[in-house]
Amino acid sequence: MPSGADPQLHGALRILQDIVEESLTDEQFFGAARDIIKACYDVALNENRKAQHRSLAVQVFRSCFDLMDIVKDDHKKEVKAFAEQVLSGWLPFLEQVIKSPLPPLDDSGSQPQSWYGPVALKVQVVKTLIKIRSVFKSLLLPRTPVFFTAVWEELLRLAPAYQALFIDSDAQSRLEDADGLPFTLDFLVLDLLDFLNQCMRAPPVQKQLDAEIAARGGAVHDTPWVLDLMKLLVAYSQITQEEEGLWDIDVSLFLAEETSVSSNYTARTACGDLLIKLAEWLDSRALEGLYAYTKALFTGQDSSWQKQEAALYLFNVVLNDFQDTDKQVPEQLLSAYLELVNYAINRPKDPMLRARGYLVAGNLSQHLKATLPLFDGVLNALTSDANEVVRVSCIKAVEGFVNGGIPLERQSAVILAIQHFLETKDLSDLDDADDLLVTILETLRAAINMDMTVAIQPDSKALDLMFLVAKHGASSFHVTLIVCETFEDIASTFEERKDPALYTALCTKVLPSITGTFDVANMTQDSPLVMVGLLLRFVMTISCADSL
Repeated sequence: MPSGADPQLHGALRILQDIVEESLTDEQFFGAARDIIKACYDVALNENRKAQHRSLAVQVFRSCFDLMDIVKDDHKKEVKAFAEQVLSGWLPFLEQVIKSPLPPLDDSGSQPQSWYGPVALKVQVVKTLIKIRSVFKSLLLPRTPVFFTAVWEELLRLAPAYQALFIDSDAQSRLEDADGLPFTLDFLVLDLLDFLNQCMRAPPVQKQLDAEIAARGGAVHDTPWVLDLMKLLVAYSQITQEEEGLWDIDVSLFLAEETSVSSNYTARTACGDLLIKLAEWLDSRALEGLYAYTKALFTGQDSSWQKQEAALYLFNVVLNDFQDTDKQVPEQLLSAYLELVNYAINRPKDPMLRARGYLVAGNLSQHLKATLPLFDGVLNALTSDANEVVRVSCIKAVEGFVNGGIPLERQSAVILAIQHFLETKDLSDLDDADDLLVTILETLRAAINMDMTVAIQPDSKALDLMFLVAKHGASSFHVTLIVCETFEDIASTFEERKDPALYTALCTKVLPSITGTFDVANMTQDSPLVMVGLLLRFVMTISCADSL
């Protein structure tokens, strides 16, 4: 490794990586760790070596911490002393790499090749710092404020490039080289945001940031670092051109982000996670800080719809978290955001901003009665808006309005709106749209729960719609679960009312449809639709036995 040519060094690093990750026992690692780490250190610091090879050397060094994590419990003092000695040389280098600026960005709309190596090296450095913090938090703690500042400044430097590559252009993202090393800017930004999140929660950093808030008399909305952080989070939470294009093709990808079940962890998602952690520390004052920055986005002449949407997205993420943890938001602050929602839903040329506005409206309706007058506009957009992302946002928003307490007489309007949406779709397109089907079912279930006797009304399509969705989502466990739970809730409610006529009417209405699943499916095959029918038949049978 010290003197080999580039191909030799590359091969040696790849073999060394495999040995460290797959082959070394605890005892062997103790004997070889010092030599392995020294060899990697010499390569990583050698600016005459290719950035790809320096990145591989840092990756091998990071893998050593997985082994140290395994053996430290049995040899705590020795391993910690060894790690402390090693880090005394490595940490200054890791800090230097973060602080090193990238070459100037050209106007091509794509990431220049001159960035590939430096970005790959920076990614490996940040990943290594995250690993060190997870294994030896106490060793990194004294230097956390230094790294926090370095990462913050790096994110500020990269924001214009991120805007140019992914918001204003459609640059390729999530690219890795033949060695599996990520080298595009989106990967670097994502890791920097994650590490910033971790550093912000470190006691030395929190103490420093708390002192700055205290110096402002506790006024978070007037504290410079809070406003600067909100500006940074909004910048990296904007919808990229790639995401917008994918959502136009498949709205289920959009809904997956909204329900936080997407495996596509992005800078936008990381910003939401960071703000949630900040709100755990500052409570609703974090939202006050967000609003202090956000209101300027909705009044300034040069603000883009992307930043307005991103600010509302971040608010919605925190509001969802507050709902899950039973935290309260001041009504005055909710009312202020309602004004921004009214602005967003009345932007005919900005469908993504409208969609976000409707989603926030549905969320606000569960906390603020003043939001309820928007309900009719949401229903109208659900059936008539030209953009499908807006329409499915309205379906999810309607669930929020129902849970927020719309009048019972609006129940039939909700069911009719969902029926109209399904009638305008090519239902064969729904077979693989699990997230959309789940969203429809959850809203339909919320509407049925307003008054479950709607299930047996002769002119109601509520249960027919549920069967229709179940048919196209029969292979989805989540779809099947919602359908069966809804039927169980209806049957149980009717049984509790001790009125045999209700249960008889339910059986009369649904059993022919359930039995029909056996007629339309091929009984010689393992059909998900047959399974749904069996489950529903089982639910009906158990409920009937309970009523007897």
